[in-house]
Amino acid sequence: MKKNILVLLLLAAVLAVGVSGCLGGDDEANNTTNNTTNNTTNGSNNSTDSSNNSSNNDSDSDDSSNESVSIPPFDANLTLVDPIPDGFSFLSTATVRSHGQHIGVTDALFGYQGIYQYGENETSVFLTFYDVAIANTTKTSEDYIQIMKDSHASQYGDDSSISTIRFNGHDAVLFTAETDDVPQYGRYMIAWTLGDSIFVTVTGVVDADVLEALATATGY
Repeated sequence: MKKNILVLLLLAAVLAVGVSGCLGGDDEANNTTNNTTNNTTNGSNNSTDSSNNSSNNDSDSDDSSNESVSIPPFDANLTLVDPIPDGFSFLSTATVRSHGQHIGVTDALFGYQGIYQYGENETSVFLTFYDVAIANTTKTSEDYIQIMKDSHASQYGDDSSISTIRFNGHDAVLFTAETDDVPQYGRYMIAWTLGDSIFVTVTGVVDADVLEALATATGY
């Protein structure tokens, strides 16, 4: 009888260990499954985040590359530069028409002009912004720059020199002419555009670097 009880106790102990092992195995399997699932999910989320970040960065890059040219309000303040380059002094602001400014444009475009003096001889230098948008014309500002080129080449012939310079992040056209003939108006000019609606000129019988200093001081 005692032997039978002992055998039963031993069998019970073996069964208990087996059941415990099975239960532990299920827990480990569940933990492994959960960890794998979580890691996979986290990896997927991280990949998604990276994709989103990349997409956002690409979007930002596209936005910056598509920035439009900022066109300033068209008023007399355009002609006031600050600081004024060395050697210049400001006299006054005037309203003008392009056909009377000896720049080769015959259309009567409205403009604001800043009148400056340069150097000991107080040579006049004119900074002028012309408004194309309000004129009764189908031409753009670039069209008027081309008209200026054609006129300068025609007026000064072999003495005409037309080249490209760069300041404030954009190209501009430099006009010069080596001649002793009078009048001297229009020999030296710098011209550039602000979108389709405005073109700008700096004119005066001074060296090209002097004109460029005033043009650069506009900030445009």
